[in-house]
Amino acid sequence: MTSIALPAKRRPRWVLLALVASLAVNAFFLGALATDWLDLGWGGKGGRGLNFELRWLQGRLPDAGMDKVVAAVDAARPAAERHYDRLKELRGQLGALAAAPAPDRAAIDAQLAEIRAEIDRMLTELQRTSMDALLTLPADMRAKLAEKQTAR
Repeated sequence: MTSIALPAKRRPRWVLLALVASLAVNAFFLGALATDWLDLGWGGKGGRGLNFELRWLQGRLPDAGMDKVVAAVDAARPAAERHYDRLKELRGQLGALAAAPAPDRAAIDAQLAEIRAEIDRMLTELQRTSMDALLTLPADMRAKLAEKQTAR
């Protein structure tokens, strides 16, 4: 039985190009999913998007306390929208890098690092906002936060 084999020098180049293309496509789709998941279409306690920061508080704070934290997060929406717009811009740039005939892996890695940094900046601001509002609540309102949460 004979097998058809590519010349030894061509195989590594083809494998390397396939790996780079696969990584670029995966990174693009992960960025797209992250940006979609962070969609800013929340609407109060039960909404999507940036409301993910509030989910751990649901059922653990009285309505008055939850309303105060939600109001603080809602007030931070313009800043979050600026981060979201920047993430969309960065994701578009990543797509252009990934679509290049000869993708530059170093540029792609730098772009991915910038996307992660932007997400980190957005989450840091959101967490600080929600925690600052939470810490203004009386201790008796926050007492239930120490209880172990059950899996959902």
